[in-house]
Amino acid sequence: MELQKIYQNLQIQDMNQMQKSAYKASENEKDLLLLSPTGSGKTLAFLFPVLRNLKKENSGIQAMILVPSRELALQIEQVFKSMGTDFKVSVCYGGHDKKIEVNNLIEAPALLIGTPGRIAYHLKNDNFDATTIKTLVLDEFDKSLEFGFHDDMSLIISEMPLLS
Repeated sequence: MELQKIYQNLQIQDMNQMQKSAYKASENEKDLLLLSPTGSGKTLAFLFPVLRNLKKENSGIQAMILVPSRELALQIEQVFKSMGTDFKVSVCYGGHDKKIEVNNLIEAPALLIGTPGRIAYHLKNDNFDATTIKTLVLDEFDKSLEFGFHDDMSLIISEMPLLS
């Protein structure tokens, strides 16, 4: 999908300077660290490169975004859906019906968004295959650690051969 169509769907004219810099850097760099104030557009700054790397012909989960809270997971899911792509996205978080999540994971989404505790639960129960994941975004990583998700995040990363 071309960027102009996504801009229309998001009701924006273009990426801001921080988003453009992140997008350009993601072409050549394997690892990126974005530090920017709340409200500066970090979500789009990582979603544009994630979207660019998703391939229609690939099955399995291609990208995962780990977040410390259900509110942030749902917010990112909504932004991704607003982009208007044909890629499936699923969200997993504590307090959400596990059966619904398991059903959503049967036909693997291209993008999986979730909290570390719930994603670790699904990994431990073999509800999805982490070996197909090529991109991992750790949004608000510091808060995930503050909330005690260190062990879950270590487990998740260890299950991704390309990242561990």
